[in-house]
Amino acid sequence: MQRDSNRQVEKTRIRAVPAARWKARERNIGIAGIQGTGPNGMILVRDVKDFQPLLTGTSPTPAPSKVFVSPLARRLADSCHLPLSDISGTGRHGKITLADVMQAAGDAKGISPLPGKGTALFGQTLPMSRVRKVTAKRMAQSAFTAPHIYFFTDVLLDPLFRLRNELLPEFENKYRVRISFNDFFIKATALTISEFPLLNAKVQEEEIVILPEINIGVAVAMEEGLMVPALPRADQLRLGEIAKMRDDLIGRTRSGKLKMDEIERGTFTISSLAQFDILFFTAILNPPQSGILSIGKTTERLVLEDGRVATQKVARFGLAVDHRIIDGAMAAAFLQTLKKKLEHPLLTFMQY
Repeated sequence: MQRDSNRQVEKTRIRAVPAARWKARERNIGIAGIQGTGPNGMILVRDVKDFQPLLTGTSPTPAPSKVFVSPLARRLADSCHLPLSDISGTGRHGKITLADVMQAAGDAKGISPLPGKGTALFGQTLPMSRVRKVTAKRMAQSAFTAPHIYFFTDVLLDPLFRLRNELLPEFENKYRVRISFNDFFIKATALTISEFPLLNAKVQEEEIVILPEINIGVAVAMEEGLMVPALPRADQLRLGEIAKMRDDLIGRTRSGKLKMDEIERGTFTISSLAQFDILFFTAILNPPQSGILSIGKTTERLVLEDGRVATQKVARFGLAVDHRIIDGAMAAAFLQTLKKKLEHPLLTFMQY
């Protein structure tokens, strides 16, 4: 008898997201009178906003105006069953961006969409954002599909520090951007890949496909997940062009304004934790790519030079490769070639 009673309660319970119930109370509207348009008749915030009580003299609802939205933002809104008409755009001319949809998704669930330091609570259950779901799926696919093999080497960076200091004023005047060490790493990696085409390949069924363009992806960590925008044809770009493009891509990544093709075009990834006190780490391949470069913090070490104690700036570089495509000897040769290019930057970058 108790079981039948529970079934009856479950059957008659009104399904609505918490934010919709709150909105209905705010408008003094009975939630039972609203038709839900969400999954299984779930009442969403937009259903409460669109609901019009039967009052005399009410004017018809105006036709919706055209909504401007980025493709990536539209996909996320559709997957979360969020109407674009309920989202305020913060982009140019009111365009709805990925960040706007993520904020609206968090509001609809009554939680912060970006749980981070100071917001996540012990014992709390947090839903995965769409970005984190995609990241988790792809990383699990990579770890269980592609056999990883890892290599590490220390790279002497003193010559690169000196070259960057000399180039800074010229680059800022010419390109209106501050050149970073990542820009040198991107260029040197792309040039090295041009000598080792299999690092720019993928497995397709029973074939190895070497991709025609060297597009270097830069991993950008955000609270809702990892995004990897890629610089197209990085081997052909000048350092100043790389700096401007890198600055633009990372800025639009953090503001949620990337285009889908800017994420999907990558053929090799660089992941740097140089800003943290992390000496080295292992990275998981970004499928279907065959290689990923990891860069740790730059540190100083003591060495003997002509019988005198001196210091050197070094960073540990790691290379993870798909062992189905690349064997140990080739991976080691690739990393040694990259090390040589970075330790002799004048020869590497003099024409760029």
